[in-house]
Amino acid sequence: MEAKRYGNVYKLKPVWGGEVCHAATTSRKEPRAVVHASLGHIQFKRYEQLLIMVDGIPRILDAPSDHVCAGCCMGKIGEDNFPRNSEKVVNSADLIHSDVLGPIKTKTLGSCAYAVTFIDDFSRHVTVYLMKKKAEVLEKFKMFKADMETITGRKLKPIRSDNGGEYTV
Repeated sequence: MEAKRYGNVYKLKPVWGGEVCHAATTSRKEPRAVVHASLGHIQFKRYEQLLIMVDGIPRILDAPSDHVCAGCCMGKIGEDNFPRNSEKVVNSADLIHSDVLGPIKTKTLGSCAYAVTFIDDFSRHVTVYLMKKKAEVLEKFKMFKADMETITGRKLKPIRSDNGGEYTV
């Protein structure tokens, strides 16, 4: 492969030869938990199908067990961050979701360590404001409210947050 430099960019010129396939086989045996996790928490039935279809899949060292994988259990647990709302949002500005991020270890070029997001539930329009201090949230909300009401021609209705204390005095 060759590369030529054009300013700050390198342009690669691949050298095409014949078809190349990099493959390896293995006869190693691994513990069931290791194989299960390394194959993306695959079901045992799918693992048996893979053994027939693919060379090089690691074999299972230990005998079958009734052990339940903690990662698989956690992946099946559902969590609702917000209660389901029976009312359907039919217009922009009917429901706004907000959250504050920070402090961020690496500050922005403008020395901002926080960000506040506002998401319109109807349009999914996202607005993000960067802040130097968390105390600027109210100021940024007032800016967002004014912008949103100007754009949509409608008053802002409820705002939903994670109750992290950003909007309390």
